[in-house]
Amino acid sequence: MSLFDLEGKVAIVTGATKGIGRGIVERMAEHGARLVVSSRDQTACDSVAAELNDAYADDAEIACGIACDIDSLEQIENLATAAAERWGGIDILVANAAILPFMGPSADTPPELFNRILTSNQHHNFRLCHAVRHSMVGRGGGRIVLIGSASGHSPSPNVMAYAVAKAGLAHMARCLADELAPERITVNCVAPGLIRSFSSKPLWEDESVLSTVTAGIPLGRIGEPDDIAGAVIFLCSDAGSYVSGATIPMDGGRTALSPATQGRSATDETMAGSTFN
Repeated sequence: MSLFDLEGKVAIVTGATKGIGRGIVERMAEHGARLVVSSRDQTACDSVAAELNDAYADDAEIACGIACDIDSLEQIENLATAAAERWGGIDILVANAAILPFMGPSADTPPELFNRILTSNQHHNFRLCHAVRHSMVGRGGGRIVLIGSASGHSPSPNVMAYAVAKAGLAHMARCLADELAPERITVNCVAPGLIRSFSSKPLWEDESVLSTVTAGIPLGRIGEPDDIAGAVIFLCSDAGSYVSGATIPMDGGRTALSPATQGRSATDETMAGSTFN
């Protein structure tokens, strides 16, 4: 039995119909998980779930779609309830959905958007964690992975509210890990840097821009959705059973290492919001 096996585990993944979230559900299905594919668009959820069932299901379905807008507390509660009813319980939550309705100088951030960014990305993910808690306890424990951002660990003035919210997710992981440890629920955070996804397309489809951006990444390349999926599977499988309260930077060494060239500082703000998924 593989340390990375997820056979029989039920996982909710939000923001799962494109980008990082789409990569996560694909790899989790490969490793045997039963999945709730969630995003704001029910049609997109159903489409991705159907693709996963076609590719990985045998006799019974292994994926279903349940729409949820991270802006809505009512929909968050419904997601947790409907997922538990559909699969008989919840073992894993990957809180990947996020909103980024404003980019620009921090002083120009409209007050209502600043509040919305903090509320949806931070407070509502907190509520989602507690919404699945009871079901996880009933299953003998569980795994929660919050998808943060490298922008939450370095100055990111053009997406400051978003960066602050993502920084808060890292500390939330520590606080919830401490609170939920007696219930055998681990809570961790993964902080992606620039990942090749739909939202970051302007930074990687132009070779000249890509060259400038990668100059500031010690490993010399941008990340792929599989890079994030691998970390998530580690944390949700037996391989990661002794990890809780951690934040794993997945940014090619930008946060922890010296810059590969002197181009790093010039690209910091360009890359700051690129992990929005």
